[in-house]
Order: sequence, then structure tokens, then C-alpha cells
Amino acid sequence: MPRQSEELRRRIVADINAGVPGTKLGSERELAERYGTSRSSLRQALAALEEAGLIHRVIGRAGGIFISHTQVERSLTDVVGVPAFLARQGYVAGTRVLSTKITAADQRTRTALRLEPDALVIEIQRVRLADGSPISLELAQFPADRFPGLLEQQLGGSLYELLESQYGLVAARADERIEAVNATAEEASLLDIEPDSALLLITRVTYDQDDRPYEFSRDLFRGDRTCLAVTAQGRGVAAAEPADTASVSLQRQGVEVKAG
Repeated sequence: MPRQSEELRRRIVADINAGVPGTKLGSERELAERYGTSRSSLRQALAALEEAGLIHRVIGRAGGIFISHTQVERSLTDVVGVPAFLARQGYVAGTRVLSTKITAADQRTRTALRLEPDALVIEIQRVRLADGSPISLELAQFPADRFPGLLEQQLGGSLYELLESQYGLVAARADERIEAVNATAEEASLLDIEPDSALLLITRVTYDQDDRPYEFSRDLFRGDRTCLAVTAQGRGVAAAEPADTASVSLQRQGVEVKAG
């Protein structure tokens, strides 16, 4: 995409991110004047954004270009990287790597990854993008002694694919905990949303083919852009409850009440 066209697209996406679903951005004439571009160049940019589901057009006297903000579906039945499930839904995936480091593991991380008290972890923080728009903020940690040279690799794509290709490690299963939280000022700035906006926090421990934990991560997904999907199997009321089952935990005053 030519540089001017990409710059125009980014400016429109920024206004979309700052808006509310259903809000009118303006008419073609108004938008062409606002962005200082020709109607033909604007139409090309709008066509791409409409195809991606970020905007929709309404014809008529009260018509114009409106913000759609379609939701990204995040499946709970697969262990796949963000680029894979974005690509399946027709989005162009992107990544901003915010920070990488090797650091001492805290108690929670040591417990999740079954590490010794003096163990070090590789920590990678990234913002994930869908069609140029921030969709999630990731903080992933890995045992440092298992993945020498990891920080020297390209970290913009799927870490699962990278670990499989470079270290022969396959993501066999993951235990995930999902909570509704509110964005801090820093998180809101990184995700282009207002402070205290709704987020979905997914805390995950991923296990390899030998059932050893190798990833402990904390993913924050924008609540206005993300929905969760899961396929549930019926078993009848008389069947015994399996050992591995999904559950919902209701938290109240530090007490968890599980609903199977």
C-alpha cells in the first residue's frame, strides 16, 4: 500500500478507535475535507475498512459513514496464537513489541511454571493489532533455561509457532482463567480506550506435549472488540462429572463459588 494511502487509513482508524459504535464519522465530502484528500483516495480507504468490518455505509438523507467496531471472536477450545484466529476471521494481524527482558520469577509465576526459587524467566510484553487497531495487551513469561536465545528471535508473530519451529515444543493444552476487569490509565493508553473501560483478562498456563508448563501469560482483551466462543458437550444429568471440566467461579468477598 502506498505511503499516503496507509497514512490516510491510519488516521481514519484512529478516529474509529476514539469513537463509539454507531457514531457517524461523516459523509464522504466531510471526510475528504477533514483528511485533506481526494474523494477517490478516500473511497479506496473506506472500502478496505468496510470490508474489515470497522465501518458501514448508510444511504439516504441521514446517511453517511458509521463506526461498526465488529467483535473479534476468541475461541476457548483451541490453543492457538492471536495471528491465527485473527487471520481465520479475515483480519490483518499486527504486533507492537513493548518490552523484553530476563528477570527473576515472582511467587505466582514460579508456582504456575513449577520453577525453583532462584529461577529466571523470559518476559515479553506486546500489543496485538487487528487491522491496525489495538485488540489486546499481552504479558507472557517462559522459563529462561528452556529457551536460550529466544529474545534474539523475531517476536512479532505467534510465539507458539516460534517455539515449535525453533525448540520442537508443541502446545498440547492450556488452563485459562477469565475475569472481567477495568483498564488502568496505562493499559487504556496502550489499547486506545478510556481508563476504566471493560477488559477481559485471560490468565493462562500452557503445557507442552510432556505435560510440563512452559508459558504463564496475562492477556487483556478489549471488551468492546472481543467475544468468547466455546463448544460445550452435553452429557446428561445422570452422568458422572468428568475430572477435567469447565466451570464458572463467582467471586464474592474473597470466596469462590463454583458452578459446574
